[in-house]
Amino acid sequence: MISQKASVDVAVVAYGKPYQTAVSLLTLLKHSGEWIDKIYFVEEKKQPESVDFKFITEKLGDRVIYYKPYFWFWVSRVSKTLQMFRPYRQSIRYQYAWEKTDKDYLLIMHNDMYFTGDLVGEYLKGIGDHTGIGKIGQCWNCPAFSANVCDGDSYTQFRPQYDDVLELSAKYPGARSDIYKEFIDPARPWPLPECRLNEYVALINMSKARNATVPLGKAAPFGVLNVIDIGVEWFADLNNAGHTFANFDYDPFAIHSWVSLKNAGHAALFDKDLYRHEEAVALQCLKDEFGFVP
Repeated sequence: MISQKASVDVAVVAYGKPYQTAVSLLTLLKHSGEWIDKIYFVEEKKQPESVDFKFITEKLGDRVIYYKPYFWFWVSRVSKTLQMFRPYRQSIRYQYAWEKTDKDYLLIMHNDMYFTGDLVGEYLKGIGDHTGIGKIGQCWNCPAFSANVCDGDSYTQFRPQYDDVLELSAKYPGARSDIYKEFIDPARPWPLPECRLNEYVALINMSKARNATVPLGKAAPFGVLNVIDIGVEWFADLNNAGHTFANFDYDPFAIHSWVSLKNAGHAALFDKDLYRHEEAVALQCLKDEFGFVP
């Protein structure tokens, strides 16, 4: 077990959902606060509605380092050439915290989490010599998982060739199989397109990851969406460079998209009724669990 207290900084990006964001951070600190020093609170340059996160930063006080990027990429691809310019690069999701933290570990998390236990402590126990720990793979989308030949524990052993991936995709089509050809490099088809260290809540060993990742290394920034989803390109780059990752099912300690229990909190951003419902539930949680009325 890592004995050093406050050895972890947190990176959270807020796009809407102020009350869910508050619940995410307050439940995290409730269970894992002893491990955490600073919270890098990044408010996206654009928001889905008029929103004020000030009540959160005031509540958390000196723990918070607030940043608002110069650019807003949303789900757009980012230029590799322009990444040499710091304001552009640090507008990539989680990148500001990645470059600014001086801690051994960085916890990357979504702003719609509900923590029920000390996940950070468990991550610190389990990370060992790995570069990162968390839930590996969007296996629910993956043809290899449907074929029962790969999962988050065994992805390092299943290394198909390009044609094998396409054959699997045709036989066991997933939600995104029709676009795999656009993203699979025939010369480097492994890890598979749905493989990543899921950004919902993951712990990164910065002493291993920082020098390997832009701007110091060759690997893509963690938060770019140039390859099918956030973190996929970074994960592939580091795996192919020899880095290893620990697969850890966080479900006993945290719930992603906890109000609707959908696997993607993304849906609420396009459904005003669902968005309002989720925020109302989160506001009631703040009142009931923390006696906190924004």
